[in-house]
Amino acid sequence: MVAIIVMSLPTPRMASACPLEDMFRFCIVYGDRLDILHQGAAQGRWALYQGDKRTPPLSGPFTGNELYTMPSGLQFFVSYQNYTDLFSSTCSLNFAAATIKKEVDALRCSPPELADFEAALSAASLGKLTKERRPNGATYLIEGHHRWMTAFVSNEDAAQGLVNGWVETSVLHPDRTTAARPDIR
Repeated sequence: MVAIIVMSLPTPRMASACPLEDMFRFCIVYGDRLDILHQGAAQGRWALYQGDKRTPPLSGPFTGNELYTMPSGLQFFVSYQNYTDLFSSTCSLNFAAATIKKEVDALRCSPPELADFEAALSAASLGKLTKERRPNGATYLIEGHHRWMTAFVSNEDAAQGLVNGWVETSVLHPDRTTAARPDIR
Protein backbone atom coordinates (compact mmCIF):
# COMPACT_ATOMS: atom_id res chain seq x y z
CA MET A 1 0.00 0.00 0.00
CA VAL A 2 2.86 2.40 0.83
CA ALA A 3 4.33 1.81 -2.63
CA ILE A 4 1.02 2.82 -4.23
CA ILE A 5 0.93 6.05 -2.24
CA VAL A 6 4.54 6.87 -3.09
CA MET A 7 3.95 6.13 -6.76
CA SER A 8 0.89 8.40 -6.80
CA LEU A 9 2.84 11.36 -5.44
CA PRO A 10 4.34 13.79 -7.95
CA THR A 11 7.69 12.80 -9.39
CA PRO A 12 10.78 14.92 -8.63
CA ARG A 13 10.27 16.67 -11.99
CA MET A 14 6.83 17.76 -10.80
CA ALA A 15 7.89 18.30 -7.20
CA SER A 16 6.13 21.04 -5.34
CA ALA A 17 8.01 23.71 -3.41
CA CYS A 18 6.49 22.46 -0.15
CA PRO A 19 8.88 20.19 1.84
CA LEU A 20 6.06 17.93 3.04
CA GLU A 21 6.21 15.66 -0.01
CA ASP A 22 9.96 15.11 0.48
CA MET A 23 9.42 14.62 4.21
CA PHE A 24 6.71 12.00 3.61
CA ARG A 25 8.57 10.16 0.86
CA PHE A 26 12.00 10.24 2.49
CA CYS A 27 11.58 10.41 6.28
CA ILE A 28 8.33 8.54 6.76
CA VAL A 29 8.21 5.93 4.01
CA TYR A 30 11.93 5.11 3.85
CA GLY A 31 13.36 6.59 7.06
CA ASP A 32 13.29 3.40 9.09
CA ARG A 33 15.90 1.56 7.00
CA LEU A 34 19.42 2.85 6.30
CA ASP A 35 19.93 0.28 3.56
CA ILE A 36 16.92 1.67 1.65
CA LEU A 37 18.15 5.27 2.11
CA HIS A 38 21.60 4.27 0.81
CA GLN A 39 20.05 2.34 -2.08
CA GLY A 40 18.03 5.45 -3.02
CA ALA A 41 21.25 7.46 -3.10
CA ALA A 42 22.96 4.82 -5.25
CA GLN A 43 20.00 4.93 -7.67
CA GLY A 44 20.18 8.74 -7.87
CA ARG A 45 16.86 9.43 -6.11
CA TRP A 46 18.74 11.73 -3.70
CA ALA A 47 22.34 12.62 -2.89
CA LEU A 48 24.09 11.43 0.26
CA TYR A 49 26.87 12.92 2.33
CA GLN A 50 27.88 10.49 5.07
CA GLY A 51 28.99 12.14 8.27
CA ASP A 52 30.28 10.55 11.44
CA LYS A 53 29.94 6.82 11.85
CA ARG A 54 31.00 5.18 15.03
CA THR A 55 31.56 1.48 15.25
CA PRO A 56 30.87 0.53 18.84
CA PRO A 57 32.33 -2.11 21.03
CA LEU A 58 30.32 -5.33 20.81
CA SER A 59 27.91 -4.24 23.52
CA GLY A 60 27.09 -0.78 22.15
CA PRO A 61 25.00 0.64 19.32
CA PHE A 62 26.18 1.54 15.83
CA THR A 63 25.55 5.29 15.49
CA GLY A 64 25.96 7.91 12.81
CA ASN A 65 24.57 10.88 10.97
CA GLU A 66 24.08 11.62 7.30
CA LEU A 67 22.95 14.52 5.15
CA TYR A 68 20.72 13.88 2.14
CA THR A 69 19.89 16.33 -0.64
CA MET A 70 16.58 15.77 -2.40
CA PRO A 71 15.94 16.52 -6.11
CA SER A 72 14.02 19.59 -4.89
CA GLY A 73 17.30 20.91 -3.43
CA LEU A 74 16.09 20.61 0.16
CA GLN A 75 18.32 18.79 2.62
CA PHE A 76 17.45 16.38 5.43
CA PHE A 77 19.66 15.33 8.34
CA VAL A 78 19.40 11.72 9.51
CA SER A 79 20.88 10.79 12.88
CA TYR A 80 20.57 7.16 13.90
CA GLN A 81 21.38 4.54 16.51
CA ASN A 82 21.26 0.87 15.56
CA TYR A 83 21.07 -1.33 18.63
CA THR A 84 20.85 -5.11 18.70
CA ASP A 85 17.05 -5.11 18.99
CA LEU A 86 16.12 -1.54 18.07
CA PHE A 87 16.77 1.00 15.30
CA SER A 88 16.13 4.64 16.17
CA SER A 89 16.45 7.64 13.88
CA THR A 90 15.62 11.32 13.61
CA CYS A 91 15.09 12.80 10.16
CA SER A 92 14.85 16.58 10.06
CA LEU A 93 14.58 19.23 7.39
CA ASN A 94 17.67 21.46 7.16
CA PHE A 95 15.55 24.57 7.68
CA ALA A 96 18.48 26.85 8.45
CA ALA A 97 20.34 26.01 5.23
CA ALA A 98 17.24 26.62 3.13
CA THR A 99 16.64 30.02 4.70
CA ILE A 100 20.33 31.03 4.55
CA LYS A 101 20.50 30.10 0.86
CA LYS A 102 17.46 32.29 0.24
CA GLU A 103 15.41 29.22 -0.70
CA VAL A 104 12.59 30.36 1.54
CA ASP A 105 10.06 29.81 -1.26
CA ALA A 106 10.96 26.10 -1.11
CA LEU A 107 9.53 26.02 2.42
CA ARG A 108 6.10 27.41 1.62
CA CYS A 109 3.12 25.09 1.87
CA SER A 110 -0.47 25.81 0.98
CA PRO A 111 -3.41 24.43 2.97
CA PRO A 112 -4.15 21.90 0.15
CA GLU A 113 -0.52 20.65 0.33
CA LEU A 114 -0.87 20.12 4.09
CA ALA A 115 -4.17 18.29 3.48
CA ASP A 116 -2.42 16.10 0.85
CA PHE A 117 0.30 15.26 3.41
CA GLU A 118 -2.30 14.23 6.00
CA ALA A 119 -4.20 12.20 3.39
CA ALA A 120 -0.99 10.40 2.38
CA LEU A 121 -0.30 9.57 6.05
CA SER A 122 -3.79 8.11 6.45
CA ALA A 123 -3.74 6.21 3.16
CA ALA A 124 -0.29 4.71 3.73
CA SER A 125 -1.64 2.35 6.42
CA LEU A 126 1.50 2.65 8.54
CA GLY A 127 -0.39 1.98 11.74
CA LYS A 128 -2.75 3.79 14.06
CA LEU A 129 -2.56 7.51 13.27
CA THR A 130 -3.26 10.15 15.91
CA LYS A 131 -3.03 13.88 15.24
CA GLU A 132 -2.45 16.45 17.95
CA ARG A 133 -2.73 20.16 17.15
CA ARG A 134 -0.35 22.54 18.90
CA PRO A 135 -0.02 26.32 18.73
CA ASN A 136 3.12 26.02 16.60
CA GLY A 137 2.07 23.09 14.38
CA ALA A 138 0.80 19.53 14.44
CA THR A 139 2.20 16.25 15.74
CA TYR A 140 1.31 12.98 14.06
CA LEU A 141 1.81 9.83 16.12
CA ILE A 142 1.96 6.58 14.14
CA GLU A 143 1.88 3.31 16.06
CA GLY A 144 2.58 0.09 14.16
CA HIS A 145 3.42 -3.43 15.29
CA HIS A 146 7.19 -3.01 15.08
CA ARG A 147 7.53 0.68 14.24
CA TRP A 148 6.56 3.88 16.06
CA MET A 149 6.86 7.34 14.56
CA THR A 150 6.36 10.91 15.63
CA ALA A 151 6.17 13.42 12.79
CA PHE A 152 6.06 17.10 13.68
CA VAL A 153 5.11 19.78 11.17
CA SER A 154 5.77 23.30 12.39
CA ASN A 155 3.83 26.26 11.07
CA GLU A 156 5.28 28.76 13.53
CA ASP A 157 5.74 31.19 10.68
CA ALA A 158 2.27 30.57 9.28
CA ALA A 159 1.86 34.21 8.23
CA GLN A 160 4.58 33.59 5.65
CA GLY A 161 3.40 30.04 4.91
CA LEU A 162 6.73 28.51 5.96
CA VAL A 163 6.86 24.89 7.07
CA ASN A 164 9.54 23.01 9.00
CA GLY A 165 9.44 19.41 10.14
CA TRP A 166 11.11 16.36 11.62
CA VAL A 167 10.33 12.68 12.11
CA GLU A 168 11.47 10.40 14.93
CA THR A 169 11.28 6.67 14.22
CA SER A 170 11.85 3.62 16.41
CA VAL A 171 11.79 0.14 14.90
CA LEU A 172 11.96 -3.07 16.86
CA HIS A 173 14.12 -5.67 15.11
CA PRO A 174 11.92 -8.76 14.97
CA ASP A 175 13.26 -11.78 16.80
CA ARG A 176 11.79 -15.26 17.00
CA THR A 177 9.06 -14.05 19.35
CA THR A 178 7.98 -11.02 17.31
CA ALA A 179 8.69 -12.43 13.83
CA ALA A 180 5.45 -14.44 13.93
CA ARG A 181 3.39 -11.25 14.32
CA PRO A 182 2.47 -9.26 11.19
CA ASP A 183 4.56 -6.19 10.50
CA ILE A 184 3.11 -2.83 9.45
CA ARG A 185 4.31 -3.17 5.87
